[in-house]
Amino acid sequence: MTNESTRRKFLATSAATGALALAGCSGQLSGGKTSIKFWHAMGGDTAKLLDQMGSDFESKHEDVSVEVTSKGSYRETLNSTLSAVKADKPPAVAQFFDIGTGLARTSDAFVSVQDIIPSDAIDYDNFLNPVLNYYRIGDTLNSMPFNSSNPVLYYNKDAFEKDGLDPESPPKTFQGIADASAKLIDSGATKKGITWPNHGWFVEQWMAEQNQLLVNEENGREGEPTEIYLESDAAKRIFNWWTELYEQGAYLNPGIEDWSAAKQAFIAGKVGMLITSTSGIASTTAGAKENGFEMGTGYLPTPEGKRKGVVIGGGSLWVPKGLSDAKQKAAADFLVWLTQPEQQVRWHKNTGYFPVRKEAVGQLQDNGWFDENPNFKTAFDQLQATKDTTATRGAQMAPFAKTRTIVEKSYVSMIQGTSVDSALASAKKDVESELARANQK
Repeated sequence: MTNESTRRKFLATSAATGALALAGCSGQLSGGKTSIKFWHAMGGDTAKLLDQMGSDFESKHEDVSVEVTSKGSYRETLNSTLSAVKADKPPAVAQFFDIGTGLARTSDAFVSVQDIIPSDAIDYDNFLNPVLNYYRIGDTLNSMPFNSSNPVLYYNKDAFEKDGLDPESPPKTFQGIADASAKLIDSGATKKGITWPNHGWFVEQWMAEQNQLLVNEENGREGEPTEIYLESDAAKRIFNWWTELYEQGAYLNPGIEDWSAAKQAFIAGKVGMLITSTSGIASTTAGAKENGFEMGTGYLPTPEGKRKGVVIGGGSLWVPKGLSDAKQKAAADFLVWLTQPEQQVRWHKNTGYFPVRKEAVGQLQDNGWFDENPNFKTAFDQLQATKDTTATRGAQMAPFAKTRTIVEKSYVSMIQGTSVDSALASAKKDVESELARANQK
């Protein structure tokens, strides 16, 4: 992610619709404009796109000014927002990653979006069910789904063809990845077979694919969890395979949460396969083309006979408590506008995050987008194939970010010589200490 950078306020002069006019003067600029801040965790071209979307919103709402700011990584954005809330200087809208949901919800610092958006302003039935299933706890939708993703396999079609693999049939299983990696290396097509960031998100996905809950209390959705299932057969299956790939020289380890290094290794042709978020499809497809090869995408590979589906990744938009009526109304209007089908289509085409609205998906299908850009279609097909289970709805817990760090460091210890069983036992103990600490607050 980029360092903090703030977009210059763009005060538009075009007419706004009367239905979205704001009332009240608290939090307003001279001339009746209401100024709101939107803090996000995007970088590069995606941050520039959000800048432009903020300006476009202003051009349609002459009584609102939006200051769009990148606050760094997802963790930095979450922490900055919580600190700002305590200091009584919060943004009106903040983008948190998926696993920030538990901490944000239990902080009691944010309003439910359902409470601030008029019921006739948005149709929640038009949102993709897996997206709502992740962010809705009970009957409450605490935040607005915005940038949703899931993990897929990217692969170098030219390298596949060179070593005799079918460029139209990527590997679908753990064993398939091992076999394809061996062929890529033996043929000299690439130095390593595959890479992905050492990130807890992938472990969570592979647990869900096996229909294994990550934590107790119905994956943290029926109460605050106290136990994590890192010593389950499902977890051991993941880490045994992962460490074996490394030991065989098939897996390139880019480091903890180093998305960029993994992506660059793939684009540079050092590896023939990459597992990463769908959010990078647009940029990685372009990077592959610049480096002279064609990229394909496939479902997230899973253990043999184990495929229940993926968990939603990405992020959602939160509105803090305590805003003036004018700022809260402007924030609500901004959320509705960002999730309109037209904006979601634009967002998808320029990033790879999939739209959260069914109508947006329909527009893409009707316009032939997926036929012309099959790499983008994989994420939707995988999402539609996902079974709705407690596991695939994703876990909820307050210390989720800390949990991921513990899991990631556990893998490092494994490739440095600690047995999988010992490392997972230690990680389980550390995570459960964090859960107990969080539950005491």
